Amino acid sequence: MSRWLLATLAGGALLAGCAASRAAGPQGPATAADTVPAPGGSSPEATRPAPGGAVPPGGTATAGSAASSPAPVPDGAATANGRSASADGHGTPTVGRRGPSADGPLAEGVEAFRAGRWQQAADAFRAALRRDPDDADAQFDLALTDERLGAADRARSGYQAALRLDEDHLPSLVNLARLERQSGRVERAAQLLEEAARRPAMASETGLWVQLSMTERVAGNLAHAEKAARHALSLRRDPGAYEALALVSIARGQYREAELLATSALRLDEARASTHVTLGLVAYRLGEVGRARVEFERAAALDPGSADAWANLGALALGWRDYAGAERAYRRATELEPWAVESRLHLAEALFAQAPEGPAKAAAAATTYREVLARAPDRPEAICGAGWALAQDRKAAAEAGTLLRRCRALPETPAAERRRIDGRLSVLESLARAPAAPPAGPEPASSRGTGGGPREQGARGGGSR
Repeated sequence: MSRWLLATLAGGALLAGCAASRAAGPQGPATAADTVPAPGGSSPEATRPAPGGAVPPGGTATAGSAASSPAPVPDGAATANGRSASADGHGTPTVGRRGPSADGPLAEGVEAFRAGRWQQAADAFRAALRRDPDDADAQFDLALTDERLGAADRARSGYQAALRLDEDHLPSLVNLARLERQSGRVERAAQLLEEAARRPAMASETGLWVQLSMTERVAGNLAHAEKAARHALSLRRDPGAYEALALVSIARGQYREAELLATSALRLDEARASTHVTLGLVAYRLGEVGRARVEFERAAALDPGSADAWANLGALALGWRDYAGAERAYRRATELEPWAVESRLHLAEALFAQAPEGPAKAAAAATTYREVLARAPDRPEAICGAGWALAQDRKAAAEAGTLLRRCRALPETPAAERRRIDGRLSVLESLARAPAAPPAGPEPASSRGTGGGPREQGARGGGSR
């Protein structure tokens, strides 16, 4: 399974309310815990991840069956993925907001950034910083580009450096909070935002309150998430605030209300990619899978750097057994967010489903499952999937046997899968005694699979508040 996303209060009162009930609020990313129609007629269950962001295994999708589709991440945060969920556009280099007078390395950097030439952009922004080491905007531009290059830790350090230069640098603040949230450090993300909201210079920043709403939602504190979003709306009619409210409604299972709120966001900014992802999630939850795909495709067209859009297109392709399409979409999502375990796990699933086409796909699946295990060594789907994928390579028989035995020992492993594991272990042991031919034919990665429903934006964070 995948985890995949009314009063106006004064700033201080809202913050106090959020902090007071944090320990008692639900933990982990907030999702709609209902059963949603999936492509192909199956009905995957969208579950609430366990505390700490871990996703409990479950479901019945296999690499050879109609895999249920994983879930949009309307992060609504300012991201490296193009337009942000706040109206301030913090997902683009700040040089792009300085007007036509910007020139030199900064202008060169933003031109390269917009063209997707990330390394060239990074080099240009570093040159700008050599000219002016105290330029917080240039430091932010470099950090944002580092995200696109997959260097999340370097990007985090860059945002922190920008904030040391200017503690009220909103783009750096909200992007740093998003990275903390996506890394499972929800408490730290909230602390950053709450401390900033207490400063007079920041208390009226709509984007900050939108980010606080997103963070409270990821922590499962839906009432506080709603209050923060409504406070943002009291400051300004901001599309990000409408979208944040829509995500709260999705988490509560109020899909029609979420649709109306997301539509309100689009009226203010029709080219807002993240809102199209949110509408895609709503359509998916309502069983309108075709409309969901249209929305995800629209989001990807508006913002080719939206990992959420690509992950959700991969989810739908996986559900339709379009494994090549799922591979392409999830590969793009992992390129944009190299640290995201979910997309990498689904990429491995899509690769292994194509194993009958040749050993190269099984080998690629095994490599990708290993990458997941390096980040999440106890992830059941990765343990079982890696075991089955490696079992296709006689040279990896020992490693495959170890992983399959771990898979068999998991309490969640169904009896039918345990019987299949016993059969494959017998083959592997025979090969060890008298090597002959490799095991014939790929086996399911796991009877549990990793499907779910389109991922909810901002649900990648995990952690407890």
